[in-house]
Parts: sequence; C-alpha cells; structure tokens
Amino acid sequence: MSFFNNLVGSINSVVDSVVDIYSNANTFPNTVIRLNGRNFTITKLLGEGGFSFVYLAQDEQKQMYAVKTIRCQLGKEVAANAVREAIITDRFQHPNIIKIVDMCMIKEEDGSKTVYIIMPFYKRGNIQDLIDKSNQLGKSISEKHILSLFRGICQSIQAMVNYTDRLGARKHWAHRDIKPANVLLSDDGKTPILMDFGSARLARLDITDRKRAMKQQDDAAENCSMPFRAPELFDVKVGTRIDEKIDIWSLGCTLFAMAYGESPFEMTVNQQGGTMALAVLNRQFFFPHAKQYSKQLQNLISLMLNTDPKLRPDIDAVIKAIDKMMVHY
Repeated sequence: MSFFNNLVGSINSVVDSVVDIYSNANTFPNTVIRLNGRNFTITKLLGEGGFSFVYLAQDEQKQMYAVKTIRCQLGKEVAANAVREAIITDRFQHPNIIKIVDMCMIKEEDGSKTVYIIMPFYKRGNIQDLIDKSNQLGKSISEKHILSLFRGICQSIQAMVNYTDRLGARKHWAHRDIKPANVLLSDDGKTPILMDFGSARLARLDITDRKRAMKQQDDAAENCSMPFRAPELFDVKVGTRIDEKIDIWSLGCTLFAMAYGESPFEMTVNQQGGTMALAVLNRQFFFPHAKQYSKQLQNLISLMLNTDPKLRPDIDAVIKAIDKMMVHY
C-alpha cells in the first residue's frame, strides 16, 4: 500500500505539518538531513530548476537516492504545489513511472519551509543523456532500441489515461511535459521511468471562456517545455477542449528527438530561423536524410504531430503501431 494512503486531510493541513531538521541541506556536500526518522547524506547536486534542486544522497545502508528539494519561501502556494506533485506521482503505481520512497516538510533556520521528496536514483540518467551521448559520438540509437524504450514511455501515459481512483471512478490524466529529460533509464538501460509530475493535470477541460483560455495558456507556458508543447497550448481557443492528446504530440516530439538528436521544432528553428511558437503552430518540421529510419517510424511521428488533436491517434493506437513495427526485430 502506498504511504500516501495514510495522509489525512487537505493539502493545506499537510503543508502546515513541519519536521525539525538535523542540519541545513543547503550546505552540501556531506550534509546530513533527517527525514521521518531516517538519515540521508547529501553528496552531489544532480540538477536544478525554478524553486527546486535534485541531490544525490545515500542512507545509512549506503543505498543511493535522488532527493528533490523544493524551497517554499513565497507562502503556501509553492508548498502546496510541491505536496500535490508528490501525491500525484504516487497515485500512478506503474513500472514505468517513478516511485516516491518518502516525503517530508522541514522548517529551515530562516523560517521558510522545504519539501523533500525521496526517489530512487538511476545511475544511467535520462533519455536526454542517452541522446546527447549518441550525438557526441556521432552515432544513432538503433530503431529497435528506440521502439523498445518508447513503448515503455507510452505505457506510462496509458496508465495515466486509464487511471481509476479508489472509488472506482475513471480519471483521465495528462502529464503535459513529456520530453527526453523527464524520462529516466533503469540501471539495466532497458526500462524508461517517467518522472516530474509537477505539470500533470486532469486531462479533459472544456475552454468555455476567455479567462479559462488564458489561464490554461499561462499554465502551459510555465509548466510545459516549449519544444515539446502541443500547438493547442500555445494558442488556447474558446470553445475547444484540451485533452490527453496533448501528450500524444509531446510523445511524437520525443520519438523524433530519440531518432534524430533533437526535437523537430528545435531542429527547424536552429536550421531555418524563426520562432518556436510559429514553427509548432505551422507544423514546420522535416526528417533529416543523414539518419535513416523506417518509413513506418516516420509515419508514426507525422501522425502524432498533427496540429488537429482529433486526428492524432490515442495512446492505445500508438502502442499498437509500435508493436506492429517491433515484430520485424
């Protein structure tokens, strides 16, 4: 059973619960933090962005973990969002979705609060690291390897779309920020692990007025990476519906990047100029001739990168297409 099932009350009540810290985690490396009765020694900064930092840490048994810290200096909203991200992540119990080992909120010496989210550490990094390494070596990732990894990513999205809550109600979720940097690789290099659920939302939303349209557009600008963002999030129109097909677009961009070394619209802007938004809205991308992949792979990418979300395949159809291609390997 997930440890989050034991949480009682609203997010605000969770935010108000504070645990004392052994020493300040900002003075890494070799800082010891005590979270829910366990000691973790921070050894290395792995990455940062916005209000958050991700550290490499080990427990008293020398087991390695990734510790995401989110500083909450601007009131309860940042703290509530941090707790929300952890709860959403833990909701989807799936082999291709990151696990939450533990979570804690700590009061710092300056009176601010920091949310700590403990996750497994994967030494191979993420798929963006795999792409970068391949680019540096002047090599391509084999189509067989791409399809195998991509199928696992799609399975994580399928689990989100088909999520059923404890009361048996079907709730369709969208990740909204699928990209190679948000997909970790298991230590054997074979299993992709989707992470970073701060952008995740219930998938289906009717845009009934201008206020709701602008709210969704602003939310996407803040939380959804531009090179992988669906066109309907660049220009949110009244009278439309945003749904899980936004993730299909991002998956198409991710598959392209795995094959050709960068996202399709970054490639267009880097080689032809212009703005990312216009490249996306006008569907301006091309398949390089230097790297040869099957026509079926290119056709699947083209189908997912349809500017009309109604014409994009759903996640079940994408997985079916991948399975059909993998029969040949």
